[in-house]
Amino acid sequence: MDDAQPAGVGPRVARARRLAGLTQRRLADRAHVGLGTIRHVEQGRIPASASFVASVARALGVTPAHLYDTHAEDVVEQPSTLAAVVTELRMALDAYDDPRPEGRPLTLGAIATRLDTLAGNLRADRITDIASALPPLLHHLYPLADEPGANGDAARAALHDAYRLTGSVAGQLRQADVAALASERHIALAPRTGDPLRVAVSAWHRGARYLQHGDFRAGLRMLDRARDHIDDSPAGHAMAIQLNLRSAMLAARAGDVREGDEWVGEARAIVGEHQPPQRPYYNIDASALNVTVHWCALPVEQYDGAEAARRGESVRVSDRARPERVGHHHIDQARAWTLHGDRERALKHLQHARRVSPRRTRQHPGVRETVIALAERERRRDDTLAGFARWAGIRV
Repeated sequence: MDDAQPAGVGPRVARARRLAGLTQRRLADRAHVGLGTIRHVEQGRIPASASFVASVARALGVTPAHLYDTHAEDVVEQPSTLAAVVTELRMALDAYDDPRPEGRPLTLGAIATRLDTLAGNLRADRITDIASALPPLLHHLYPLADEPGANGDAARAALHDAYRLTGSVAGQLRQADVAALASERHIALAPRTGDPLRVAVSAWHRGARYLQHGDFRAGLRMLDRARDHIDDSPAGHAMAIQLNLRSAMLAARAGDVREGDEWVGEARAIVGEHQPPQRPYYNIDASALNVTVHWCALPVEQYDGAEAARRGESVRVSDRARPERVGHHHIDQARAWTLHGDRERALKHLQHARRVSPRRTRQHPGVRETVIALAERERRRDDTLAGFARWAGIRV
């Protein structure tokens, strides 16, 4: 491996901290994280968790992307066709009051069928296919969503789905402006769809912002308000599960894993008692597998690698229809085993994530931090780790 110092989150935290004139202790106090955690992350000895990055970025007045050193152009520069697709998606969002549908007008039924296909592509991690297909659907949906009555409600519900898919795709492609615009659109549209549960769906999406920017308790309060829109229907039970899982992550990142476990326990109880539909809406995953993935992830948010690894060893997470969820689980387990001091198991989980969800594994900032921590801890040549690092574009 290259002997140069790896440029992970740790060195960038140290630089930003010094520029702000803060000691490690003062940063720890401001960010509400442990002094030892600050030291170990800056030294590259442990991988920076998402909660750490969000909290420290907020305390330093920078963005999480700055600490991760991720840029939108990293995703869309190659291949150039993807950059063109992102441009079309951005233009389609701006065309709500000047739609330009091409060809024969699509019926709402035809649009719903295409959205179903795109939702399947999202679960299968085929992001480019979705980004290419969404702009024409948006242009066809805008006139339909202006209609009154039940037909208009159905069209607005479909547009709500299209906006949410757009936001998810843009987020994966690191196009923050597109994701933010799509998010604003579906939040504003939700009360006009004739389906009160869609307000809760939008609130679940909003929760990701609070996670990203370290405003964990405000996010929990927002989700509590969203529960006012939950009913006792099968879809309502599914949405309660999804809101509980988001609340669990917010609580864990706020430093209370016990509260997070309580939210996961409530979600698991709903699955066992009601067995609601796993996907009542696009992007929603109210499955037992998703509950398990969240349960395993909670301890690693507070650097409890031993407990996270114990939980991971007690379950089996496998589903070919959900490569993103399965890959995410193995990325979390790689972090857990890194913290636990077992580099071989950590690398095994990274390789598993690579097999099931290669694109997201390559782009996941936590993967880079885990690889850097493994390399820094050992500082010896390891062909397997070096090969993974080359594949993921990580300098170690």
